[in-house]
Amino acid sequence: MAAEPSAPSSRFKPMTLALASTGVLAAWTALLPEADRPWNFAVLGAVGLFASARLPFRQAITVMLLAILVKDVSVYLTLGWPPAPLSWLGFAAYVLVGRALLAHTESPFRIGSGAVIASFLFFLVSNFGSWLSQSLPYGYSFAGLVECYRAGILFYRGTLISDVLCTGALFAVHAVLSRAYFPAERVVLQAEAAR
Repeated sequence: MAAEPSAPSSRFKPMTLALASTGVLAAWTALLPEADRPWNFAVLGAVGLFASARLPFRQAITVMLLAILVKDVSVYLTLGWPPAPLSWLGFAAYVLVGRALLAHTESPFRIGSGAVIASFLFFLVSNFGSWLSQSLPYGYSFAGLVECYRAGILFYRGTLISDVLCTGALFAVHAVLSRAYFPAERVVLQAEAAR
């Protein structure tokens, strides 16, 4: 008889936490040369979606903050770029989307949709922050804002691709490992949670 998945709680989830922590380590990918990390490929969004959907809220926030800290400190020390506080708000969108849409599902469609939605929200917030800070001289006008978003589309492509691929990988590995080795960490699906 197979073990029944247990309801999510604040208990320690070693396998899930380990998977999310690999994302913190993967935040170092921000340091790879552009030739080795094409199209703005990054894993932070996937970490936020996965951690917030599969871990207790405090653990999810801690994992996401550590990933952002690793990325921001690494980029500042190697490239001299200061952190962009408004982008942190964009990363919060990943956490909120993961918590709201993905906590009780293993649906590939829903997980992929969550990645697309969160990626788009990040694009909106981070490019608005770029326009506000005038990191490039777009000008404080509606036309400048539109130009900023237009210029950001090139980077958004990579963010979207990496969010969908990395999110899919994290959720798939979790689903396989929770069925094979960690039944206590299986997800309580939406229908089961409603009972």
